[in-house]
Amino acid sequence: MLTLLRGDWHCGYDPAAVRVAPQCTPLATQTIHAVGMAEALRRKGEDAVVMAFIGDGGTSEGDFHEALNYAAVLNAPVVFLVQNNKYAISVPLAKQTAAPALAYKGIGYGVRSEQVDGNDLVATLSVLMAAMEHARTGNGPFLVEAHTYRMDAHTNADDATRYRQAEEVEEWESADPLARLETYLRGRGLLEDDGVEAAREDAEAFAARVRDALNADADPEADPLEIFDHVFADPTPQLCEHASGPCSRPN
Repeated sequence: MLTLLRGDWHCGYDPAAVRVAPQCTPLATQTIHAVGMAEALRRKGEDAVVMAFIGDGGTSEGDFHEALNYAAVLNAPVVFLVQNNKYAISVPLAKQTAAPALAYKGIGYGVRSEQVDGNDLVATLSVLMAAMEHARTGNGPFLVEAHTYRMDAHTNADDATRYRQAEEVEEWESADPLARLETYLRGRGLLEDDGVEAAREDAEAFAARVRDALNADADPEADPLEIFDHVFADPTPQLCEHASGPCSRPN
């Protein structure tokens, strides 16, 4: 998935095999894709639910509202997980919506909606499991608003100090979901110091393997004409006319 962020292929895996769609750069377009996929699976009789991930900023896009309406009308088995981290790049939530919460947007379209502390892993899993069961058993779409916080800047080109105070960031540091999960597991007697250290070492080793596999310091080698590959199952006559390599057309 990281190949996208370094300017290489938009998808470095087989979406059909892992059942995860390629990342969409345009905001909120994936929500309509998710509804379409959910409706297709329902018509095929598959016992499956589609989950669409979106940020609070994306809920201000028209595609998100169209997806909610479409999902509700079709009673599609889709779960919308809204990660509300309080900022759409530099725009705070208060300047995005006058609604008491983003979950109200789902209610307005007839979609069952619920809020959860997104920094509480146990609570989040509980709500999501209930949402999945709701959609899987024919009760239609479900929207979950997970409240969290973006600790760092939006990108390395963003100066977050221009639109938020350090005190706000410090307050959210105490709600670190990893630290809370560690405290929970220790309290249940399921985690000790050796386990914590082993997990950290495994994470560092995994990150190192990913960086090495990506060859992250090297520029990707890309053929500009590859942008036309895999757009159609059968290339159109126009694409075949401009193709530099072999091109097959349907009879």
